[in-house]
Amino acid sequence: MIFRLSPPALSLLALSLPLFTQPLPAADWPHWLGPDGYNLAPADQAFDADLSKWKVTWKASVGHGYSSVIVANGRAYTLGHDGQTQETIYCFDAATGETKWKYSYEAQLMPMMHPGGPNASPTVIGNRLLTLSKDGQVYCLAADTGAKLWQASLPEAAGLKLPRWGFASSPVVDGNQVIFSAGKVATFDLESGKLLWISKNAYDAGYTTAVAFTADRKKLIAAMDGKGISILSAKDGEEITRHPYKAMFDVTGSTPYALADGRRLFISGNSGSELLAFDGQKLTSLWSSTQLKNALNNSVLVDRVLFGVDGAQQQPSSRFVSLNLEDGKVNWAKDGFGYGTVIGVGGTLVALTEGGELVALKAAADGYTELGRQQVLSKTCWTPPAYAGHRIYVRNDRGDVVCLGAG
Repeated sequence: MIFRLSPPALSLLALSLPLFTQPLPAADWPHWLGPDGYNLAPADQAFDADLSKWKVTWKASVGHGYSSVIVANGRAYTLGHDGQTQETIYCFDAATGETKWKYSYEAQLMPMMHPGGPNASPTVIGNRLLTLSKDGQVYCLAADTGAKLWQASLPEAAGLKLPRWGFASSPVVDGNQVIFSAGKVATFDLESGKLLWISKNAYDAGYTTAVAFTADRKKLIAAMDGKGISILSAKDGEEITRHPYKAMFDVTGSTPYALADGRRLFISGNSGSELLAFDGQKLTSLWSSTQLKNALNNSVLVDRVLFGVDGAQQQPSSRFVSLNLEDGKVNWAKDGFGYGTVIGVGGTLVALTEGGELVALKAAADGYTELGRQQVLSKTCWTPPAYAGHRIYVRNDRGDVVCLGAG
């Protein structure tokens, strides 16, 4: 099976382990963390790093939440909550913002220390759109029309307890399995919605998305929770090994990266980052660092260098950090950057600050080089941008969605 990686990603540690094991169009951003599951869009000659030249193409209002904008086959999808009783899945024309369809249902808002609303991002596979609500409702809809194909419930079907801040596991598709993680891992059949298996060991729920990968020809799943990371057999959920991770308040919000043919896993959270070696039976720490703490976000890996926001939400002291994957040593750090999120477009980093500024940076280990910026949203922005079809898509927690095109 062929996976399309951007040129900077080709020189990584043999990245053959995407979150989603399906071939995907290079121009799309069809699920959480982008086309290959590493927060990277392919290099694009049309991309202009001077963000001050970019113009707003369209805007929309979708309600409270943190779902990313997902783009596939000319359509853009996201979720939002009306602040009262209803959550809604939106489908827009990716170029114009015209509403193609929307699907609403009753769901909890759960506004605890934040406005509330859905945490997970949609997933598009073929003509199927998969979503997860804040309170654990799974929907599989026809991506083109919004017609319901099947529905399930993580609390009812899988016995997963509602986490304190709601479910946050974006759907992961691996073959015929749709995978969710929240203390336990549960998988559903893609075609029918039938529950396939639930992992046996129960841990405190985390707020991360599972990772499907292959190591030594074995299909595996990596799942972070409130106390650590587990490696499971994708066949039946049997736990192979486990490594502890001590997160502040047991809140983990960053998705692991599986690297080097499954021999390495990078994990991060609100207390630090760690690179783990996996020999097929156990996980061993290669290094750990408190210099890069991904609280609710993910870093970007380019040419064996990690780039990400170190800090926590609503802390202006948060900084942007470059760190070597091989040894965990810091290359540089930019103080006063502010909390936010970041993705990569080829060799350029595109960050969205908590206050709604888009900032373009050079993905280089030799220093912080800013290439352009523009204020595009009001705060609070905890959702990473998406890049597809020569457009940037951003949103804030109250549901203001903005699509920008190069000027």
